[in-house]
Amino acid sequence: MKPVFKNSVALFYPSGFIDGENASVIITGLDEKEILAKKPEAIFVSLKKVVFFNKKGMAYLVDRMLFLKDKCAAFVGFCDYDKKKFHLIQELFSHDISFSLIQSEDILFWFCGTKKSEEKEIIIYAKDSEQKNQLAMALIERKHKVVISKDREDFEKTRKNYDFMVENSHIGSMEKKVSVFIKNNIIIYTLKSFIDSDFAKDFNTKYHRNAIKVGFRIFCFNAEDVSSINIHGANFLTKLSIDGAEDGVSIAICGLKSGKIAQILINDIEDAGIILYDNLISFFEDETNVHQANLEARKMLKKIKIDRKTISILPDVIDSTVHTVEALSDNSVEKRTVNIQELIHGDDAKYLISIMGIYGDMDCIFVLVMEENVAKEVCKILMSEDFTQEELKDAYSEFSNVIGSKVIQKLKSKHINIETTMPRIFDKISEVIKLENGHIGVQVNFKIQKQDMILFLSK
Repeated sequence: MKPVFKNSVALFYPSGFIDGENASVIITGLDEKEILAKKPEAIFVSLKKVVFFNKKGMAYLVDRMLFLKDKCAAFVGFCDYDKKKFHLIQELFSHDISFSLIQSEDILFWFCGTKKSEEKEIIIYAKDSEQKNQLAMALIERKHKVVISKDREDFEKTRKNYDFMVENSHIGSMEKKVSVFIKNNIIIYTLKSFIDSDFAKDFNTKYHRNAIKVGFRIFCFNAEDVSSINIHGANFLTKLSIDGAEDGVSIAICGLKSGKIAQILINDIEDAGIILYDNLISFFEDETNVHQANLEARKMLKKIKIDRKTISILPDVIDSTVHTVEALSDNSVEKRTVNIQELIHGDDAKYLISIMGIYGDMDCIFVLVMEENVAKEVCKILMSEDFTQEELKDAYSEFSNVIGSKVIQKLKSKHINIETTMPRIFDKISEVIKLENGHIGVQVNFKIQKQDMILFLSK
């Protein structure tokens, strides 16, 4: 089926059925060659004329779109569906969706395309808070004004005040077997279905180790949606706890009810130093967790000289950072100086600092420092008006995570495959300097609204 190209967006319009028999004629080898030659910004399949689809047919299309995404660094997914189809697609892919879902073709062009749509004031609702933030930031980058609904009730109450709205949509993330998010400098892994030998095999241990490397010390596994844990899954979790003990790592599991796991395995888990909680709420109500998470990391890094490979990605890291900051703050960023040195700062202003580990084809540490007033301006769309300091840190973490995703995509287009850890957030630059402990890197100093922003990249 020949794609239709509109403003650097390739659109497919299948009709009738999408199943294992006909999916291969919707995106053919010739179609892929044409797309690879034209390298569009986005590739989407419209479901407007589709009356039925099954997992086998949709999985084939997803596989081909992800292949093209890898080759073209394109935005890919499905559009033109109703609420029922949206929830059905989520169920088919067990809510582990690495492609995007945009409710209609018209809305799709708010997110992408060479011809920018007129600036709009748009209200957004998504059940998942991370998705609300991702949708909002993607629209803000396109210069739209965005209002994020607090919840479904708020959305239903206020949507009539806006001419444009986004719901039943999803921005695809990098494919991960385990969902990860961060709160109060604690990494939460969201577990689903069965925790067994397949889980142990698929768990991104390298990601976990790099998270420890950048200073995370508490990891919480949310097992509220898990149906069962067998001996292989339990053994893996206990080994993870024992292996991390040397670095002062603590592991907790939430929602591990007795019906999901044998009592003897619960005993083994507790013997390995893993703390069990009824749910995430009770975990965060334990103030010792938040207190421990905000202590400075114990492990000090050795002094290492930065290498050329790390410096080679600096332009892409700068471009991704500056573009995101300028889009969210609507202020220009001025680059001042670039030096190879230890991490230094000029005064005692209040800062927010995020640290991410970059690993894969290369391994390095990415530090982003902002004066707190600038961080508030950049993150304001992600917070309520009466935000707390912890909510500001969480928003700064989400903002940093978006930069990490952009770096991943930018380098992937150059055939450099990397991943990033979740950002570790500090509010005292002295703690970060202790953590770096003489670590040599490249420091780029910026000014935004006459205030400091520092980007530091080290081996």
